Amino acid sequence: MKERFETWLAPQNDERQEVAPLRQLGWAFLLAWVFCVFYTNAAGVLSGDAIPNAGEAAASAAPVPTSIGAALFYAVLPLAASVATLAAIVLAEPRIGSPTSHRPLFVVAPALTTASTPFMFVSVADPGLNALLFGIGAVATGIGSALLWAMWGEYYAVIPRDRAEWLAPVSAVSAAVIVLLVSAMDGWVPVAVAATLPLLSGLCFHLAWTPEAARTEEALATAHRFATERRSPLAGLGRTGFGILVVFSIVSIAGMMSAERVEGIPLQAILLFSALMMAVVAAMAISGPRRISLFFLYRWMCPTLVIGFAAVILFGQAGALVAVAASLGGRFTFCLIAQIYFANYAAAGRATPAQASSLGWLFVHAGDLLGVVLWIVFEPLMLAQPAGLTAVSVGCIVVLVTVTMAVMGETSTFLRIPEHRAATPAKESTGAKPSGATIAGMKTRTSCAPEGTSAEIAASGVDSPIEAPTAQEATSESGAPQLDARQAATPPIDADAPGEAHGAARIDEIAREAGLTPREAEVFALLAQGRSIPYIRDELIISRETAATHAKHIYAKLGVHSRQELIDLVRR
Repeated sequence: MKERFETWLAPQNDERQEVAPLRQLGWAFLLAWVFCVFYTNAAGVLSGDAIPNAGEAAASAAPVPTSIGAALFYAVLPLAASVATLAAIVLAEPRIGSPTSHRPLFVVAPALTTASTPFMFVSVADPGLNALLFGIGAVATGIGSALLWAMWGEYYAVIPRDRAEWLAPVSAVSAAVIVLLVSAMDGWVPVAVAATLPLLSGLCFHLAWTPEAARTEEALATAHRFATERRSPLAGLGRTGFGILVVFSIVSIAGMMSAERVEGIPLQAILLFSALMMAVVAAMAISGPRRISLFFLYRWMCPTLVIGFAAVILFGQAGALVAVAASLGGRFTFCLIAQIYFANYAAAGRATPAQASSLGWLFVHAGDLLGVVLWIVFEPLMLAQPAGLTAVSVGCIVVLVTVTMAVMGETSTFLRIPEHRAATPAKESTGAKPSGATIAGMKTRTSCAPEGTSAEIAASGVDSPIEAPTAQEATSESGAPQLDARQAATPPIDADAPGEAHGAARIDEIAREAGLTPREAEVFALLAQGRSIPYIRDELIISRETAATHAKHIYAKLGVHSRQELIDLVRR
């Protein structure tokens, strides 16, 4: 029966002709759910939206503190529940394991989210009962959806990088289309449809999370725990986490600038715009030579937000619709960025898959939470001033530009694929040796096995320069990960490390003797450092195919057939 879920969609890539099962697009249902319920009015009006906002209360001389408190309760509670759950996963995962290691959560998380979603749309006359019903729905959906975000993040961390970079934008397009369809429904039908989306996402995840994926996740997690340098999951983020948090705060504020609810034709036009935007990104991912550049997406999405705020400055409330459109398109794009970046963050060994995915969505939801709180608290002051909306727009532009310049200035880490140098596992005790699973996990982490680098140059007739085993190769028939001990023990060349000062000179000497071109010499230096083909692609700003072709030529000119032979040649 699972085979019937196969779809005709497949990456347009000569090296990857396999068909992508629909179950791998299950993240689209989760993304569509959060947009239908929280980011738009596609599924209807939440019960909390019926309460006058702080600005309306101030204008009508109503008790402002009560209005602000109610607004904060209804707006903050779902986000706070998600943030708390994601933080708990990050902190508790080393002791109790990842969400995917607890099979009952595969059913509990989507069922809880689906069952509690309608509670947030029920509106009753009794304010206390209304708040109680909404509170139950908000907390339950926050917990259930947070678990789903974390689990799908784990899945993206264990699949090949090319596949993740293809699935994410296609899922974003699918989500935008689903939200567009839901927005055209009436009555309780959109609520019912939106409520089933987490169930569909959970079903897809249950079908997609195979024993092979579980073994790969365990290897990545084990590699991180047995790494020589034990670091906090936050240690390798640099300014990326801060950049994501601030941008989502700005996006959240832009989405609330319209004084009236955006629904009907205007909402559908905005959703169509978002779907087209994601379709362009998906087309780049499927047919573009470099796949997705997260740095590029971030750099060009920020001016879109600036245009939205500029429309508000120029036209006031009449331009707020442009800001809302920029906000919605920005949310899709930045969710895409977060999903891919933190999956690669886990594959690089900077955190376990569960920690990395939870950390990524923690920044996303915390940014949303910050933006909502700032808007609700300062909305009365803003509306009390004739130019209040203009001042907020100017302030958002200043903050966005300042933060963008700050984080993009750190080009060595911001939205770059983090990649550890090879390391040997830390000894637990004198003479103790890591297990086979630990060694395989270290190999997977160091060479970024989930990136599928072996397949990238397989057509060249030589072994992968990274020699990263696929998930199947990394495990024996009994399920225990295996690795050649010699390959695991020999670290790559680090030209910058103490005692390896001769490394760069040796690499230059070999490059001259072999007649390597300047570009081939650059690729050769990175290969000798153990860098993967995707890393080389991003570092040198060339296509993946070009990097693989250079690797093929380097192997041929040097007369080597594997990464180990290349490293041995440099060390002679």
